[in-house]
Amino acid sequence: MTFLLAILSGLFISIVGIIIPGMLNMTIAKISLNENQSQALKFAFGAVVVVFFQSFVGTYFAKFLDANPVFSEGLRKVGTFIFIALTIAFTIMGIKANKQKDIKVNVEAKRNRFFYGMAMSAFNMFAIPWYAFTSLMVASKDFFFYDIVSIILFSVAAAIGTYLVFYLYAKFFKLIEQRLTFIVKNINFLIAALTGFVAISSLIKMFS
Repeated sequence: MTFLLAILSGLFISIVGIIIPGMLNMTIAKISLNENQSQALKFAFGAVVVVFFQSFVGTYFAKFLDANPVFSEGLRKVGTFIFIALTIAFTIMGIKANKQKDIKVNVEAKRNRFFYGMAMSAFNMFAIPWYAFTSLMVASKDFFFYDIVSIILFSVAAAIGTYLVFYLYAKFFKLIEQRLTFIVKNINFLIAALTGFVAISSLIKMFS
């Protein structure tokens, strides 16, 4: 059960963290439209290789923080307020999406798509803190434990979850391109609800 929870946590956290259209997602979509799906998926595979290491580093770092009650408790409190901020941010993004007409992304030509994906994913400095804070949050609710097998399974699941989202962008972006703003708006509100739920439950636990 512990290992299953690690896998489910990795899948859920990675999907929530990457599903909103951003630079990586939209680059994959543009490569798929302008070149072909094979090149887009090469980019995606390169990106998720980096995601595996980012999630592993973030989670392994959180293991040491979790072992220190002073640091872990402080970070959980910080994480709670981060989730509150994310709830507000995603709500605002959902409102602004009504005015959004298009998402423009420049794709560099004539580059090895696998290494291009690795390079762009490596520049995502938000990934490691994201996995550190979110793993601490789920660990505080006993949904995740910091043994090495769970950390590896979590990281593999995070890579798989990320690749799944990338695959959907590469495969179906053309079908949803005209409705992207509507989808973004609703996804933002959905994620705002999820982060809000985590924040509220953490606040209740903090003051109980």
